[in-house]
This record gives sequence, C-alpha cells and structure tokens, in this order.
Amino acid sequence: MKITNTPEQHLIIVDLDGTILNNDFSTLNQRNKKVLQELQKQGHKICIATGRNYLSARPFYQEIGLNSFLITYNGAYINNPSEKNQEKIVVNPIANSIVRSILNEKIIKENLLSVLADRVDQTTISTSDDIYYQEVFFNKNTYLKGDVLKHLGDKDCLQLVLEFPHDERKINTILATLRRKYCSAITFYCGSKLKSEKEGETVLVPDPTKLIIKIRNVFASKGMATE
Repeated sequence: MKITNTPEQHLIIVDLDGTILNNDFSTLNQRNKKVLQELQKQGHKICIATGRNYLSARPFYQEIGLNSFLITYNGAYINNPSEKNQEKIVVNPIANSIVRSILNEKIIKENLLSVLADRVDQTTISTSDDIYYQEVFFNKNTYLKGDVLKHLGDKDCLQLVLEFPHDERKINTILATLRRKYCSAITFYCGSKLKSEKEGETVLVPDPTKLIIKIRNVFASKGMATE
C-alpha cells in the first residue's frame, strides 16, 4: 500500500473592507480573489468575517465562489449561503426595546445626524443615502428610507449605526452613556465616517468632521463567531 502525505487543511478567516476589497470599498481585489480561490481548491476553508450586513457581503462571497459559512454584522449573523433552504443560522440581535431606548436618549437625539438599522429580517432602514451608505451598507440592494423606528416596528435589530458631528466632548458623553446604561446588552465601535476622496468618485476616505458609532449585540464579535 502506498502512503501519501496529505497536506494540512486550514480554516482561513478574512475580512472585507481594508483586507480583500479595493480602496473603493465596492470591488473585490482580483489578485486576492485568485489567491482565495486557489486556497479553496487546495482544500482549505475560506470564511469571510465582516461588520457589513449580509446582503452587502454576499456578492463578494458569491464572486469568490465560497461554500463555507459567512459571518456578517461582526458576528451577529452567521449562515451558509451555499446551502439553499438549509441555512444553518446563528442570530444575536439587539432587542427592540434597547434600540428604542438608545434612540430616545437625550444626548443622542440632540446630536444625531443620521441613523441606519438592519432589522432581524435583514431589511436595511436608513435616514441617509449618501455615498458612504450606498457603498458600504446598501451595495446596490434595496432599503427603506425614512423614520427608522416606524419601519422597525416591533422587530429586533442586527445592527444600529449612528452618525454624529465630530465633537469630542459630546461623543465622549454619548459613549459614556452607552457604557453605563447598555453594556450588558450591546457592544459598539466608534470610528470616522467615510466620504468620497473626490466628488463623483467611489474611492472613500475618512471624513474628519463626522463620526460613526456601530452598535451590535454584546455577544457579536468576529472572534466569538470564529470559535
């Protein structure tokens, strides 16, 4: 009997933005695509783990031709898009009551520029449709524009995105409020909002005048999703 050495197979976790996408945040880097496809042919499992919503991330999963799990909303939602009608799903939403309470906080209501929410049924609701939201969140998918709480109804959220002016004192107060009152239910990330590098172009760069706070369920993280 001839014995051959079988190479080890690995689980390879990759992000989208700032990792395998181009600087326009909307197209897959073709060199990265070829590398991932070759690794998959060798028997490795390629898994995308991203903070993006499911509908925004799925086209990149399909373009590469993956057959593994897809981690979206930073780990709040995990499924296998390749298994039609047999999706194995992990869902860690933000409770409807928590979303409503956050949006009704005085410091947030007084400074909020825009809000985006992804309902647990993956419907995106947004009060803004500028280039940042178009490229990073909508990705040519349909969405509801208008009153977030009205469109949310009694459903829970997979993600809540709040946009504020870059005022350090007020932002610190908002972050302190979230930590003090909601730390047992949510986790959040604060960073720069993006804008077009040049008017009319889709290459996005940080906007120093605005900040985004992304809020998700306390159990949602790429690390926990990977485990």
